[in-house]
Amino acid sequence: MAVLKVLFLGLGFPYLILSANTPLLQHWFTRQTNGANPYRLYAISNVGAFLALVSYPVVFEPFMTLDWQVKFWSSIYWLFVLLVGWILFVVAKQYNKERLITSEPFINPRVCFFRLILWFLLSALGVVLLVSTTNALTQNVPPIPFLWLAPLSIYLLTYVVAFSNFAIYVRYLWLPFFMLLSFVALLIYFIGGQFDIITQLLIYLLILLCGCMICHGELDSLKPKQGNTTLFYLVLSAGGVFGSFLVSFVAKNLFNEFLEFPFAIFSVLVLAIFSLWWNKQDEHADVKSTMSGVVANSQLLRLAICSSVVALLWLLVFTKLNNQYQQYDIAKARNFYGILTVKDIKEGKVNERRLIDGTTSHGSQHLPLSKLALPLSYYRPGTGVQLAIEGLSSDSNLQVGIIGLGVGALAAYGQFGDHYTFYEINPLVSDFAHKYFSYLSNSKADVEVKLGDARVSLQKELDLGQKNAFDLLIIDAFSGDLIPTHLMTHEAFLLYQQHIKDHGVLALHISNRHLSLLPVIINHSQTLDMQVMLFETPGNGDEHDAQWVVLTNNTLLTQSPTLIYQQTVISKDQYQKVLWTDDYSSLLAILKVFN
Repeated sequence: MAVLKVLFLGLGFPYLILSANTPLLQHWFTRQTNGANPYRLYAISNVGAFLALVSYPVVFEPFMTLDWQVKFWSSIYWLFVLLVGWILFVVAKQYNKERLITSEPFINPRVCFFRLILWFLLSALGVVLLVSTTNALTQNVPPIPFLWLAPLSIYLLTYVVAFSNFAIYVRYLWLPFFMLLSFVALLIYFIGGQFDIITQLLIYLLILLCGCMICHGELDSLKPKQGNTTLFYLVLSAGGVFGSFLVSFVAKNLFNEFLEFPFAIFSVLVLAIFSLWWNKQDEHADVKSTMSGVVANSQLLRLAICSSVVALLWLLVFTKLNNQYQQYDIAKARNFYGILTVKDIKEGKVNERRLIDGTTSHGSQHLPLSKLALPLSYYRPGTGVQLAIEGLSSDSNLQVGIIGLGVGALAAYGQFGDHYTFYEINPLVSDFAHKYFSYLSNSKADVEVKLGDARVSLQKELDLGQKNAFDLLIIDAFSGDLIPTHLMTHEAFLLYQQHIKDHGVLALHISNRHLSLLPVIINHSQTLDMQVMLFETPGNGDEHDAQWVVLTNNTLLTQSPTLIYQQTVISKDQYQKVLWTDDYSSLLAILKVFN
C-alpha cells in the first residue's frame, strides 16, 4: 500500500490532471475554430508524447540525476499550468463576445449506444494490450529504458497513424496478419523463456503493433463525422482508464495466472468482429444497394466470418495447451509481486518439485521430500555459494544472512549452532517455501525469515543500533532476469559492509541470460577494498549454469586451495567501470547483447 500511495501522489494525481485537460483543450479548440475537426490535432499531440518518450533515454537519463529530472519536470509542469490558464483567459474572452451575437446553436447528432460501447471497448482494449504485453515482455527481459519506451511508443504511433490522413490502416491486410500472429503469441506465452532477447522483443512488439493498429484503426472508422468530438474523446479517455484498471487491479485479483495477455489477443479478434458488423451496417446505410456497397459489404462479411473461425480455433488451441502446461501444478497464487507456481516435474530422470516465478525457476527439491535433501539448481554442491559456506564451516556458529528466500535451499547447508536469516519481500514465497518444501523445516541451523524489502529491513536494523555481524551475507533477490537495482548500488553495498564482520563475506548470485553484473560488482569491490572471486559452474544437462561472485578479504577463502582451483580467473581490464548509485543507474552498459 505504501508503494501505491507514493505512486498515486507522485505520478497518478499529476497524470490525472494532465489527462483530464485533453478533452477540455480539444473542446476549446473546436470552439475557437468554429467546429473544425480536431482529429489531426489529436494525432499531433500523440507525436509530442512520442518525442518526449524517445528523448528521455537519450537526452535526459544519461546526463541528469534523478533529482535534477524531478526539478526539470516540475518546472515544465508549472509552465503547462500557466499556458492552460492563458488559454482559458482567451477562450473566456471569446465566449463573452459570442454571447452578444445571437445565432442558432449547433445541435450534435445523436450517437447510437452500440457505437459508444465500441468506442469504449476499443479504447480499453488498446490499453489492455499495451499493459499486458509490457508486463509479459518484462517478466524475463531486463527493464531497460527501451523496454518501456518501445511498447508505449508503438501504442502512441498507432494512434498517430490511425487518426492522420496517411490511410495506412487497411483492415484486409492488418486483420489476417494479426490472425497469424495470434498463434505466434501462444508460443511466446508458453515458452517465451526459450527465445533469446531479440526474438522476444520482436515478437512481442509486432503483436502489439498489429493489435493496437486494429483497435485504433477501427476507432478511426467509427469516429463521429460531425460534432460529438468532446463525447468521443471523453469515452476514449474513460476506456483507457478502464483498460488500465482491468489489468492493474481486476486481473490480479481475478486470475491466479497471467491470463490478461492471451485475453487481450482473443479480445482483439472478437471485438474486430463486432466492429466489422457495425461498419457493415454503416456501409449499407451509406451506399444503399449500389454495386460498390454490395462489394464492400461482402468483404466485411467475409472478414467477420474468418475472424470468428480463427477466434474459436485459437481459443481451443490455447485451452488445450494451457491444460497441458498446468498438468504438473501443485499450487498457484498471485499477488502484487507476481505469479508463483509449485510444479512436480516427473519426466525421464527428472523427479523434482520446483517453485516457478512467472516462467523462471526459483529453486527445486528432489521428490520424495526428505530430511537429507541437498540443494539443487543454482545452489547445488560445487557452486560458488556452497564453496563459500564450506570454506567458512571451520568457524563454529556461523551467522548467515540471505537476501531472497526462494525455496530456502541454502538452509540445507546449515549446521547445529548456525543461524540463518532470510530476507524476503514476497510473503507468498515464504508461505510456499514452508508449505511445499522441506529445506527450512529440516535445517540443522536456526532459521528465521524476515518479510519486507531487504535493504529497508537492514537499514532499520542499523538505525536501531543493530549490526548483524554476518560471517556471510548472500544476495540472491533477483526475479528471473529482472534486477532490483536498489540492491546493487554503491549505497547498498556500503550498508552490506556494515552488517558483516571485518573479515566477512559477500556472495552474490549473478546468473543472468541478458545482463552481466560483474562490471558493477568489480567497481564496488574496489570501493570497499575487497577481493573478488568469480565461480562459474556449468550445468550438466538437467541443471542450470550457475555464476556466483564472492567479495571478501577472509584468508580462509582467498587462500583456500580448493577455491583458488575452482574459481574463474577475472581480467579486470576487460570490463569497463560501471558505477551504480541510488541517484543514477543504467542497464545499457551491462546488457550482454552490447558486450
